[in-house]
Amino acid sequence: MIQIKSKKIIVSVLLILCIVTGFIPGQIWHYVSPVLTIITLLTFISFCKKKFASADTPVNRVTEIALPRIVEKQAIGDTAQLLITSLGSAYRKQARQSNELVIDSILDNGIKLIRSRFDCQTIAFFFPTLDGGYKLRKVNSSSDYINAEAIIQPGVGVLGSFLKDGMKQLNLSEITNDSSTLYYYTKDTGVRSLMASLITAGNADRGIIVVDSTTKNNFTDEDHAFLNVLASVIGQAVFNTYLYTEHKLIHGRLAAMSSIEKEFFKNLNIESILDTIIGVIPFAIACDRITISVKNSNDNDTAIIQRAYGVDSSWFINKKFSIKDKTLAGILFSKNIMLSRDFSNDHYETRYFNDEPVNEEFRSFIAVPVGVDDCKAMILIESFKKDAFSESCKELLARLSISAGLAIEKIIVLDKARTLATRDGLTGLRNHREFQQILKDEITRSIRYNDPLALVLCDIDFFKKLNDTWGHQFGDLVLKGISSHLESCIRDGIDIAARYGGEEFTLVLVKTDEKSAAETTERIRAHIAGLIFRTPSGEDIHVTMSFGIAVYRQHAKQLDELIKKADKALYRAKNNGRNRVEVF
Repeated sequence: MIQIKSKKIIVSVLLILCIVTGFIPGQIWHYVSPVLTIITLLTFISFCKKKFASADTPVNRVTEIALPRIVEKQAIGDTAQLLITSLGSAYRKQARQSNELVIDSILDNGIKLIRSRFDCQTIAFFFPTLDGGYKLRKVNSSSDYINAEAIIQPGVGVLGSFLKDGMKQLNLSEITNDSSTLYYYTKDTGVRSLMASLITAGNADRGIIVVDSTTKNNFTDEDHAFLNVLASVIGQAVFNTYLYTEHKLIHGRLAAMSSIEKEFFKNLNIESILDTIIGVIPFAIACDRITISVKNSNDNDTAIIQRAYGVDSSWFINKKFSIKDKTLAGILFSKNIMLSRDFSNDHYETRYFNDEPVNEEFRSFIAVPVGVDDCKAMILIESFKKDAFSESCKELLARLSISAGLAIEKIIVLDKARTLATRDGLTGLRNHREFQQILKDEITRSIRYNDPLALVLCDIDFFKKLNDTWGHQFGDLVLKGISSHLESCIRDGIDIAARYGGEEFTLVLVKTDEKSAAETTERIRAHIAGLIFRTPSGEDIHVTMSFGIAVYRQHAKQLDELIKKADKALYRAKNNGRNRVEVF
């Protein structure tokens, strides 16, 4: 393939030579020119792609030029491999270093073509820098006095004037000035003629090719026409190479972010989201400490540092802090904006706590709020370097925080929906439907492990009279108070309290036999009887409850039957004087 491509290049060059030396008549040239240009462009681009595919070795030093920044905005997609590491600066640096090897190959081949045509001293390529100048990118010379760090500023010197005036070509046939005024020589080398062409692509200037000679009148108009065509071809090849790299990097970032977002929404679990964030950021952004704090759902004035990475991370993890304090975290939570800057040189800026470990090596930070309408969490990233966080870091963190915020909001909405579906609106206990499902599951588990299971049905004694005497608002207050105490009297995470309906409640006591169920229920009955409720008139009253117990397998072998037996035991407790516990 390389031999075939080399032949194509030779054929193209021969055609160009024929044109510029007049072997092709003007009328034929009129028709051949467009075809020739397309063939030449395709040949160079194909060659570049082949070179690019095999260029994986990083180089030690790459000249910073403006071309990658220019074409990055035009890159809109590719088929890069999905890797989380593609978010990292090291990955981007290596990709651009490999890209520079391809550019070197393009320029080397351009030099060979020029050498085959011209008798010259120096061939130099200048590419634009970020500050508006043009830096020497590649040079081939028979002189030993090349200034490898040469930069041409528009308006300064012969070449600078050429750039400033906006000319496309420059042809100096009799130079008398010192060669060092060209800036790419360190001393006079006797340059007497020079030609230059702008490297253009994408309707913009991308650089300059300069060819000089120690002979006067060394370059003809045909030579300059050749150089102009070659400059256009090289410009397009270089531009497409940069464009391809930026396509690949941008697609890699998009693909990686898509993968992260899928991870956020796959489990819809806040712990999983935090694990993903703390796992991704160190790969994507060079930093020395990361802390992720989450606002306390039960207390809007505090937050907890739930994840930490890097310097002193073990000290910060799981600590609660006030978001009302005038600390950096408190201010960031209240402002709810992304903020990136260097730390003050005058004083230490407290991150979370007055007694936190002080490390004066930190120089800069970036903070990103996570949430949609308000700040639910905060990512604080710190670095030992000044001005450590670039615009690409900010863009990445902004998208990460938006995606995480949307996932967290969805979790909150689903939790609320789940609560509405499974919890009683007044008391907060499980509702009747959820109770039925839990009892069914616990019976299945009891069968599998041969564990005892007790069901308790209970209701408030004389509740109708209480409602009629002091009103339904007071009745609701009693229901909520009773519910809270019922739930606090059973084993958290093991037993279940639910509102069965009206003033009736139920308890599912897991791994509990008849004796233990009776003892637990009696303790609950006594506790409820000792509660005091203040009526709207200011009177303190006591409320009692009656309880009925049935044990699975011992009293019933089916769900419906178990509920009926517990209900019968409750009925007996009421008939026997209320404020008592009965076992079926």
